[in-house]
Amino acid sequence: MSIKYNEKNYPYIDLGSGYIIYLQDDDYTEQRWIVKAEQELNETPENKTRSLEQLRELLRDENKLTVPLDDEKFLLKFLRPLAYDVQKAFDCIRHTFAMKRSYGKDYYEGRIKPSHIRHIYDSGMVNFLPLRDDDGCGICITQLGRKWNTSKVSMYDVVALFRINIEASLMDPLVQVNGIRIIFDFDGLSMSHVAQASPKHAMVSLQWIQKCCPLQLKSIHIVNNSMLFNVLFTIFKPFISKELRDKMYFHNRDYRGLTKCISAKCLPPAYGGTLDAPECEGQLLGDFMQLYDKHYEAMDAFGYDESNAN
Repeated sequence: MSIKYNEKNYPYIDLGSGYIIYLQDDDYTEQRWIVKAEQELNETPENKTRSLEQLRELLRDENKLTVPLDDEKFLLKFLRPLAYDVQKAFDCIRHTFAMKRSYGKDYYEGRIKPSHIRHIYDSGMVNFLPLRDDDGCGICITQLGRKWNTSKVSMYDVVALFRINIEASLMDPLVQVNGIRIIFDFDGLSMSHVAQASPKHAMVSLQWIQKCCPLQLKSIHIVNNSMLFNVLFTIFKPFISKELRDKMYFHNRDYRGLTKCISAKCLPPAYGGTLDAPECEGQLLGDFMQLYDKHYEAMDAFGYDESNAN
């Protein structure tokens, strides 16, 4: 199990047995994805060119907002998942940088890149699964119970983790097209975890997910949710939109139900699946994510002028 580089010089984790974990890739060339992007996301060469220019126009006119207008990949990670709805993509970018301006001191400073939160990856709280679901969705497991040591990982860190992981997922054009499924495992949830939560943390994290995240969250699966989870969920529930709530599934330990939503071949045996891939070591995932520090540093250079009070 090690980090390697492909012919494009993009890093990936070789898990062995033919399984890999990767984040970054060039545009897809497989016909099935080209057809899907056209049918479901209105992606054609003409619409892409037109939408990019329209989005650039809107961004040029946005007062005191600096973004990489010439970086097509940056603009496409908003346009493509939002089906080339230029206004939605523009609003999403505005919300993203407005959140950074409003909550930067508490939620961004010191937590802008993977190395800042690599203690989370080292702990094994996060697992990117190597196989995509039948519809092409990426799958990520986050453990918010036994592996979450609250003396080392704060709720501010966890909120940053969501932001950093979703940004990482958007590096892959296939995820932009197909979206992602997230599994939150609350096995071992305790009062020390619940005590970390607050309405402000809930509001900030959910506002970011619902207003700033262009990624298609196809479904969110809650497993091993005990009675104590209900206390935690009460804090977050007021900030969850109906659209997001409709994508949430509460399985507890009903892994058979989980495999009705996510193909069993993609899931580890611990979740009722048949995936025989070795689990990625936490420290190796931390090393891998840290390779993308410069990407996050570059993104952090953009945003609203701090003197703009709007």
